Amino acid sequence: MTTDTDTAADELRRLLIGLTPTLLLRLSMLMVTEVQTDPVAYEVPVSAGLAAELLAQCSESAGAAADAELRPADPGLSPSAQQWLYSPVLSDSTLAAVDALVTRPSHPQYDRTVEFGRKSLLVLRVRDADGRDLGRLYQAFSPERALQRRKVWALWSGEQFVSLTEEPLVIDRGLRLIVLGGPPAQTVVMQSAAAYQAMFGALPELRKQAERTYQASIGKLDIVDGDKLAQACRSDLNMMRKLASIQAKLDRPGYADAVTMPALMTFLQAHPEIDVPVQDADGPRPRLVFSSDAQHRWVILKLLDDDFLHSELTDITYEANSKTQLT
Repeated sequence: MTTDTDTAADELRRLLIGLTPTLLLRLSMLMVTEVQTDPVAYEVPVSAGLAAELLAQCSESAGAAADAELRPADPGLSPSAQQWLYSPVLSDSTLAAVDALVTRPSHPQYDRTVEFGRKSLLVLRVRDADGRDLGRLYQAFSPERALQRRKVWALWSGEQFVSLTEEPLVIDRGLRLIVLGGPPAQTVVMQSAAAYQAMFGALPELRKQAERTYQASIGKLDIVDGDKLAQACRSDLNMMRKLASIQAKLDRPGYADAVTMPALMTFLQAHPEIDVPVQDADGPRPRLVFSSDAQHRWVILKLLDDDFLHSELTDITYEANSKTQLT
């Protein structure tokens, strides 16, 4: 039986195969600054030889994705070498804003006075002979990456990039993130979630799961400045990952009953050495306190993730982020 997932994967595979021929395709190279705040895309002229080499790299990456098993991105899925992930590009995401910028008809011309920070983007835009967008292949780049090996090296000749210089442009042969389609219905295909997150932050699926987990767990607790904690969890990629870990435990039988407000207060009163701020701890309505300082920013999330463990052997209480359940 054919499922919606199968149909989506087949359509993506068709679009990826459209990127694999190198004849009659046109390539534009762009560099994007200030990705997370105020992105600007600059078009970079390239020689015919370099364009052909870059098209070959685009073809190789698209072919690898088309030959792989395409799976919907999921926070709990770590793809194997034979799998690629795909996800819709949400209209309010950083990627949507950057991709809309990249697909404009024209862009300011790159020159050597443009400064790029540590998290800039290089984009290879592939179009057909009639100028229709077929896909955009993204990668991060920064000056320090110029020392890495196994790359395509490019030299700025004054008019275009052609080969190696003391300030090389680094183009990774493994172009691991491809955007297909156009606004407002793009799809991103990626070799791993890390490829996306390094450039654009949390995947939509991780953001949505983190919000659901927050509301089902932390959102039910009595927390001073809980709105600030909620905002931090919506914007901090690592906090979203922590919420994914909490969700994995909430899925276990009985875990949700152990992380209620009364159960947590009983645990904290029994272990005063654990530094989780509590307001009115001995009163009728004790409340956890969220603080954004470095020492306490994570303590409520760690509490919900069961990171504070007591050793029966040594009678010592530990903070342990990596745990393997024995019973």
